[in-house]
Amino acid sequence: MPKVKPDFLRILRIGTVNTFPRTADYCLMWRYAFNFWQLSLRGSFALALGWLLFNSSMSRAETTNKRLILPGARAQALGGAFTAVADDASASWYNPAGLGQFNGSGFSLTVNNYSRSHKDVAGRTTQSKIAENSSSIYPGFAGGHAKFGGIALGWSYFTVEQQNTDESQKLEIPASQTSGAYQYDRAELTSGNMIYAGLSTAIPLGKYISLGVSEFYYRRQKQTALKERSLFESGIFYDSFVRQSTRNEGTLTTAGIMLKTSAVSLGLSAKIPKALSDKTDLETSSIIYAETTPELSSETRQTHREDELIVRTWSLGMAFKPSTWALFSADLIHYPATKTPWPNTGGFDTKDVTDWSVGIELSAGSLVVDGGVFTNSSLVMTPKPSLVSSEPARIDYQGFSCGLGLKSKQSETQIIMVRQLGAGKTQLIQGDLSLQDISIETQSFSISSRYLF
Repeated sequence: MPKVKPDFLRILRIGTVNTFPRTADYCLMWRYAFNFWQLSLRGSFALALGWLLFNSSMSRAETTNKRLILPGARAQALGGAFTAVADDASASWYNPAGLGQFNGSGFSLTVNNYSRSHKDVAGRTTQSKIAENSSSIYPGFAGGHAKFGGIALGWSYFTVEQQNTDESQKLEIPASQTSGAYQYDRAELTSGNMIYAGLSTAIPLGKYISLGVSEFYYRRQKQTALKERSLFESGIFYDSFVRQSTRNEGTLTTAGIMLKTSAVSLGLSAKIPKALSDKTDLETSSIIYAETTPELSSETRQTHREDELIVRTWSLGMAFKPSTWALFSADLIHYPATKTPWPNTGGFDTKDVTDWSVGIELSAGSLVVDGGVFTNSSLVMTPKPSLVSSEPARIDYQGFSCGLGLKSKQSETQIIMVRQLGAGKTQLIQGDLSLQDISIETQSFSISSRYLF
């Protein structure tokens, strides 16, 4: 087997990082292109696959869905169909105009939040699926509201994303047209969350109409450590370690209007984000063995990204309360397409997406039962396989929620379960030029309470 020259690693980096190389780098790339062609096809391409996998596997984000966690007590039980209901402190998120319909003050709290998920990735493996399990205990929602004269004020703090994953896999990857078979070992630890904290105000415009606005600060943090080994049938093997830390901060303005009568209510709200900082620290190191000679390379860099995918959102809701013991609600949520300002450093565009929610609440005396169904679609297109880039996975969810609780004139407490089933596509094994199928199941459990004073 021919020996791989050290400058070959530099050629691979030029092909992997989405930047424009200098003229000298172009000359170097073409100078060794002929040498690369002369290398054994399987061994050399396997080496390229390992390097591409190493450089691309951490540039993928799967948090492209906006309703993995539904904030609020009653809103969660109704499957998120809350834009036209908005009758507790979580109105600050769904439709702050609902605060203008209150006559007194109140407090909402969601505690004992526990979530778990299981993900399978199938395709191009001979022994087993890639499986990932995650579980987290996280702070849910806390908020309050009060009325001062004709003005209503509110505050809220909540989590919309939580991840705590420990994954370890060993797979046999069969031969393809471009590379031989190889064994792939992977161990990944990921933790992260996304929180919002905000203030709201609302005013009534007559008996039936109210306006409201909320201003939120958001912060997303994510840390990942990934260790990989690829052992190719040609005898080449490659080890890598990647450490990545992402921190996103910004503000989100939510404005809404509500028309409410005794039996029917309509709500409309819009969310407008503004990023303040968007930073990712990426540290990489690898050792590639060709014959008995190791080639060592390490790199540390900082880059702007848009992993948080905070996009504009329009919500339209309708609620119908035919009697004191029944409530029906429905929402349409639209996310307009966006263009990333960082197309070459980890950002990606989103497309037009419309989700929906339908909820129902029935009560008998002090007993209350809630249920809801909803969609939670990915904001990105199905990824296109590539050797030199990595697009986020596309996973579309369908979910349902249910709640059972007790209520009085001043309080309501429920035990709530939300379950989502997702399916989609990803390019998990870089260099293979094939897509893998994803199936994922998530469940969350919480205890939620609302109080009126």
